[in-house]
Amino acid sequence: MKLKKLLLSFSYLCMFAIFIYISGCVNVEQKTTLKDDGSGSMKLHFWTKMSNLSMGDEIGGFSFSEDKVKSDFTSANCTPSDVKVEEKLDDSTKHVNLMVTFKDINKLSEAKGFSKTKQSWTKGKDGMDFKYTLMKDTANAGQMGMNEYKLGYTFEFPGEVTATNGNKDGKTVSWNKTVADLTNDIEMTASVKSGEKKCGLFGMELPAVFLVGMTFMYGYRRRKK
Repeated sequence: MKLKKLLLSFSYLCMFAIFIYISGCVNVEQKTTLKDDGSGSMKLHFWTKMSNLSMGDEIGGFSFSEDKVKSDFTSANCTPSDVKVEEKLDDSTKHVNLMVTFKDINKLSEAKGFSKTKQSWTKGKDGMDFKYTLMKDTANAGQMGMNEYKLGYTFEFPGEVTATNGNKDGKTVSWNKTVADLTNDIEMTASVKSGEKKCGLFGMELPAVFLVGMTFMYGYRRRKK
């Protein structure tokens, strides 16, 4: 009897260990276009081995069924669209692709699909300061082979990027990490110049000056008559 209990406990322990291992086995590719006001759109792609989904259609906080994907990325701030779930038999992987539009990047984590991230888009000294954080996941990061699961994040900013800890290419910055890097929070940062405001007679002042001039000329002609 004791042996049966011991074997049963060992089986549960093995199942738990396997669950912990596969829960982090997801590759992520996220490409975001951000506007000055913090709104924007995002192209999101994540995938895993089909064998990792033998116990369900959700691992590591990522869903692999269309209905759940739509639910995970829906909030008062976020709207998902173009959701596509497909299996690739050549390498036995399952992929999810979708678009997400959002009103305010600071509220992105209100959607379940972004609950393991933190975002900040705030006014800085010379423009806007950006921070996107992937929260640490030490349980998965410490497992063997986690450096094979890629985390790729790309952000296209509305202005010139003056400083960043990522790889800059014009107004676009990218970060390439792996699940193994999640032993600590991964912070992606950038400083972005605000959109240039037109000034002088080539901005808002020109129509105003023109209107004042026309009014003056009209009044002058009436007085002259």
